[in-house]
Amino acid sequence: METIIESRSSYSTSKWMKIFLLLFGLYCVYSAFCEFALHKLILAIAAFYGIIYKKRVYVSPEGLVKEVKGILGTSVEFFPWQEVKAVTFSFKGDAMMVFFERGITGWKILFKREEEALLKELLSKYAPEVGIDSMSDFSSNSRKKKNKGG
Repeated sequence: METIIESRSSYSTSKWMKIFLLLFGLYCVYSAFCEFALHKLILAIAAFYGIIYKKRVYVSPEGLVKEVKGILGTSVEFFPWQEVKAVTFSFKGDAMMVFFERGITGWKILFKREEEALLKELLSKYAPEVGIDSMSDFSSNSRKKKNKGG
């Protein structure tokens, strides 16, 4: 699917961590065969899984998509625009958490704050009937001011 905005919730292991996990996994395999230790084989499998694991969360013209790639293959979850009932934007610093609701359940996805205008444009284009709410910045200072005043 076409990717319009990729979320900050996406994750992939860095190159240096992949090298470390590969060396650690090879050591565990070697050590497991020398000592006949099953727990070291389990550690090796976990290390190799860390090398392959990749998570992508993105907005497409069809809806929201979560892809998780691992040892056993790729898992794809899809949240079409037609199922979105309400959207709530929550801001903190340069981050923006967006809650896409389909009733009681939904998805929360992290974006960059500067992507707000593009995301609202996509919502008006693909899901014009959806209600949009916003929460302002929350900081610990605002909580302290309320407690002191009341």
